[in-house]
Amino acid sequence: MHKFKQVLAALGCLLAFTAHANTGEMGEAKSWWDDSPWGQPDRGFNWYPDPREERREQKPPKAEEKPKTIFEMTKLEDVQKELARLKGEAVVNPTEKNVLAFLRAQNWVMDKASMFADVSRRVVWANPEVNYSARSSVVSFARDRDKTRTDNKRDQNLKSLAETHGILFFARSDCDYCHDQAPVLKAFSMKSGIPILTVSLDGRPISMFPDAKPDNGISVIASGGNGIQTVPAVYLIDRKTQKMTALGTGVIAGEELAERIRVLTMTKPGEEF
Repeated sequence: MHKFKQVLAALGCLLAFTAHANTGEMGEAKSWWDDSPWGQPDRGFNWYPDPREERREQKPPKAEEKPKTIFEMTKLEDVQKELARLKGEAVVNPTEKNVLAFLRAQNWVMDKASMFADVSRRVVWANPEVNYSARSSVVSFARDRDKTRTDNKRDQNLKSLAETHGILFFARSDCDYCHDQAPVLKAFSMKSGIPILTVSLDGRPISMFPDAKPDNGISVIASGGNGIQTVPAVYLIDRKTQKMTALGTGVIAGEELAERIRVLTMTKPGEEF
């Protein structure tokens, strides 16, 4: 009898548990853990990724880009590199195909350069600010006339300087180039009227200038403290202010000497360039 009661009690617990489970299915929503992976085909196992996500993440393979030909390039550096490459191939392996590829590319580049040159000249004609010939003519007859005007101004400037300036001629008696420079300076002085003061660095006579003075320290002043190391050396000196301007060393022709004096006394740096 006791055993029968135990069986009935166990059976009652089982019925109660079954009823509770049925009630949960009917009345309450199951949790993710209660759900069966076999009952929902779209539900993945928690230890596996969703296969649909994998399909979405997979991207189609990228098609390989075909390298551009030189005719499709838009950057100068790329064109230069490709032209050099084609030339290298044609030189190293001069087949008809390689040589033809290089020559075609070269002609294309030359056509581009010709187009640039043509457009450039049209732009220059229409824009005076970039037209250099508007400031310095390249036409021969205009250049000749401009030179005549410049020479006249230069001669007038030399005559004016003759009243206030002189030329210092530093030389040595054992310097052949100094003896070559002496007659040039003598003729220049007679034409321009600018007096010449000759300074003999070794104290001995200089041809064409028997009145040459020994160096009493003026060479140190003229050179800014270093002394005259190279002769012949020619300086323009303001007789009133004693300001000295170097005209050059070595043998200088008379016309070049006049031009240097004009540039240094009548123009500013960059004015004629």
